[in-house]
Amino acid sequence: MANEEKKVITLLCERAADLHNLLDADGNLQGVPGMSVVKLPCSGMVQPLMVEGALKAGAAGVLVCGCQIGDCFYREGNKMIRERLLGMRPPGLKKTVDRRRVLAVWLSRVQVKKFMADASDFVAYVRGLEAPVVEPAKPVPAAKPAPAAKSAEPAEKAAEKPAAAVVKPEDKPAAVKPAEADKVKEVVDAAPKAEAVKPAEKPAVSPAEKPADKPVADTGSGDTAKSDDK
Repeated sequence: MANEEKKVITLLCERAADLHNLLDADGNLQGVPGMSVVKLPCSGMVQPLMVEGALKAGAAGVLVCGCQIGDCFYREGNKMIRERLLGMRPPGLKKTVDRRRVLAVWLSRVQVKKFMADASDFVAYVRGLEAPVVEPAKPVPAAKPAPAAKSAEPAEKAAEKPAAAVVKPEDKPAAVKPAEADKVKEVVDAAPKAEAVKPAEKPAVSPAEKPADKPVADTGSGDTAKSDDK
C-alpha cells in the first residue's frame, strides 16, 4: 500500500487543541485529508506500544498531541509520554520503530491553527517517505519429532517364594459318649489305688560319747618332791 493511501493517526488529549468542530463521525479531521483522530482523557495514557501497534497496522505515521508542558490537568501526564517517546523513561519505543514517522506536539486548547499547520506538514512529510518495508513473517520451524522413547527393559521377575505348606489341623479326638464315660469311671474306680509312700524315717542318732577328761597338767610353781633323802 502506497503512503498516499495510508492514514496518519493522531492520539489527542481532549484538553489540548480543541478539534471537536473539525471531526466527522468517523474521527477524520476536516482540512487535513488522510488524518484520523483518537481522543484520550490525557496524553499520559498513551503507551509506546500503542504507537508501535498503529505503525504495524499500516499507519503512515503517528502524531501525539498533549497539553503544554507544565500545564497538564493530571499534573505530569504529558511529561511522562514525552520522556517515553524520547527514550528518557521506560518503557520507550523499540529500536525497530522508524522515528521519522512519530511526531509529538504540546498545545493549549486554543492553539487549533497551530495544530492544523503542524498536522498538514507532518502528513506531507510522511507521505514523501519511502514506503516502509514490511518484513514477511518468518516461518515457524517445524517442531522436531521427539526422540523415540527407549523401550523399557523387562522388569525382573521377583523370585518366586515357595508356597507355604498348608498345615492341616489335627484331627480332634472324638467326643466320649456319656455311656462310655461311665464305663471308664468304673474301670478307674476298680483299679487298686497305690498307697502313698511315706517318707523314710531318719534313724535316731545317739549323741557321741564324750571322751574321758584328761588330767590337767600341774603347772604350779611349787617345789618338786625329791625322791632321795639327802
